[in-house]
Amino acid sequence: MTHDVFICHASEDKEDFVRPLAELLRQQHIDVWYDEFSLSVGDSLTQKIDEGLVKSKFGIVVLSPSFFKKPWAKRELKGLTAREMFEKQDIILPIWHRVGIEEVIQYSPPLADKKAISSADGINAVMRKLTDKIKPEESPLVVARDYLITLDFDPPPISDEWWLDVTEYKEFLKFPDTNSGKWWIFPLRFPYEDRGRERGLNIALTALQIDWSFEGEELKISPLTPPEKVHSFLRRWPGLLDCARDHPGTLALYVPQLTIPEFDHGLEDVFDELMKRGNKEAYRVFSYGNPDTIDDKEPLCGDVIALRHPKFGNYTPAELASWYFAAHDMHYIRHGCDAFSGLVWLISSSANWLPEKYRNVLVSGIIQRDSWMRDLSKDQWKNPFIQALFKKTRKQHKFTKTIKNGLCEIIDASKKELGIREGSEKFINRLMELDIVNGYYDYQDWIKSLQKRK
Repeated sequence: MTHDVFICHASEDKEDFVRPLAELLRQQHIDVWYDEFSLSVGDSLTQKIDEGLVKSKFGIVVLSPSFFKKPWAKRELKGLTAREMFEKQDIILPIWHRVGIEEVIQYSPPLADKKAISSADGINAVMRKLTDKIKPEESPLVVARDYLITLDFDPPPISDEWWLDVTEYKEFLKFPDTNSGKWWIFPLRFPYEDRGRERGLNIALTALQIDWSFEGEELKISPLTPPEKVHSFLRRWPGLLDCARDHPGTLALYVPQLTIPEFDHGLEDVFDELMKRGNKEAYRVFSYGNPDTIDDKEPLCGDVIALRHPKFGNYTPAELASWYFAAHDMHYIRHGCDAFSGLVWLISSSANWLPEKYRNVLVSGIIQRDSWMRDLSKDQWKNPFIQALFKKTRKQHKFTKTIKNGLCEIIDASKKELGIREGSEKFINRLMELDIVNGYYDYQDWIKSLQKRK
């Protein structure tokens, strides 16, 4: 609906009653279709009135001696009556202005049966009664609808089942869990709902999140997405940028690339504030236990903001790489790809937007651990390249044609997943340069040395 209420009236009643009433209703933040507010020079009168009749939640009908003489007034009334019958709900709000029951019955017996407001009660009393009907105090759905309208979102009538779906979805989102497959879900603004207004705003935010979540998943907005595309997404959906700024930690979880200083446009202040909070446990959302640092000391910042720190918070490349492609907290996960596909992506031209020092630290971090192997599918574990790592020692391992073809198969699977079309030979050569095989054996030796210390 575009308007809260349409006012059907005779022009003779404007000066002393209709115009003052319309002004009072607008002061109550009620969207009024009234010819003096809604018509511009050149508009088709019939077309605009019909639009107002269709797109208004209620129709105020000012019944007066002048109204009864107007044939077009009867036409508007018939339009509202037809809507009542079709939508099976009360739409007409009659006001008796200088008329009584006898005049109304003579004009329309069904209309006389409706509960009416009398202008004799005074215009302020009329305004209050109308407001109670049109916009109930702190009604959550009315609050939600009005908030969405301010964002140029056109919600259906409150009687529509769409609102039931949104409300049910909101109950699910009280404690969001993106492991259920939802992308780009943020905490609701009011975790403790004491009043109807707070509930209403949460319902409105839920409606917005449903839409941008679907697009975020369709576009695969993730750590692999170029920053300019992420910023376009953030600013395209009403309320999304504000929601992201309210929850910079969740935003950093979804798209860590925006925390990099040259990619933080419009978010500098909220990310800097995260950085100021230091290494509190609340901001070490990816670390379960003590994270690895390059000097075995406490990290210099929370892991969620580590890419913003000039020294990466002193976290090791292996920690940074692990988080970039597979991070989560209690309620949210970072969508993207597994570590091996991440390695393929970093080598490809698709990652050229990422500054070289970040690419280098993430590549070396993946090579330093075996998580790239553990993330592979069970079928891929049967691959000759993987089987050779399991069954051979460092000295026994040779890049035979069979093993090289096995590596090519895994690379091709990742390229297909990521939509990368570059030749596989480039990736094989680069992985051999990076010495991925010895990186795997180095990590296994390190694990064995830790076990011996216990």
